[in-house]
Amino acid sequence: MGSSESGGIAGFSGSTQVFRQGLAILLTIALMGAETASAFAKESQAPDPSMVAAQVKKFGVGKAVKVKLMGGERVSGHIRSIGADAFTIKLSKEGGERVIPYAQVGEVKDPSPLTWMLVGAAIVIVIIVAAKR
Repeated sequence: MGSSESGGIAGFSGSTQVFRQGLAILLTIALMGAETASAFAKESQAPDPSMVAAQVKKFGVGKAVKVKLMGGERVSGHIRSIGADAFTIKLSKEGGERVIPYAQVGEVKDPSPLTWMLVGAAIVIVIIVAAKR
């Protein structure tokens, strides 16, 4: 009976080791993605207006976005319309709409918290594994 228990524990330890390695890889990828995005945002302070326009078109009308303007102001809302030189968003906090020329945009991003959800899920998994010990 002692040998079967030790086999069970060894099997569990092996799977725990694989789980920990997988978790470490997942966290590394998530953090590298956040760092890369942050470095890219700092590196390109004045994106090409045509690139901004392409990104806004890719998001499409109705998509929630966060916009950082060249002066540092931040606005968030949903894209209402997309034009040749500017796009319009319906502001989340203030209400109303705002026309934003592509040339004034420093950054447009999707406000979804995917990276933080992955990190949070990894933390919860670690807590569960630690609690089972």
